[in-house]
Amino acid sequence: MTERTKTTPPDVALTFLHPDLCAILASLHGAPRSVAEATIQLLPFGSRAALEATDPPLAVASPTWEEGSDHRPLALTPFAYEVMAVAAAAADADPAAIEDWTRRAQAAAAAAAAKAAGNA
Repeated sequence: MTERTKTTPPDVALTFLHPDLCAILASLHGAPRSVAEATIQLLPFGSRAALEATDPPLAVASPTWEEGSDHRPLALTPFAYEVMAVAAAAADADPAAIEDWTRRAQAAAAAAAAKAAGNA
């Protein structure tokens, strides 16, 4: 058994990511590595942090990163490509799923905001 199989499976990793990030990962499936990694560099901080926070990580600091530089480039891991394949398969199996991911996230955010407003 490999170390990766002892941790989060790709389909479970998707449940920890924001729906919009899941949709981006699905759209990157099959893209050349250079395109996928360039796209990841353009993500906001929270999405980039989420990619690094999964176990195993979907992205790590690029080996070309120099300590102290203004921008920390990320390199995608092999696990990221597994997650992209699972996300793409889910989107292909149910094209409305991506929209549902976003609707569920928006509903959860609205509920959290309403609860926070009620506690203020």
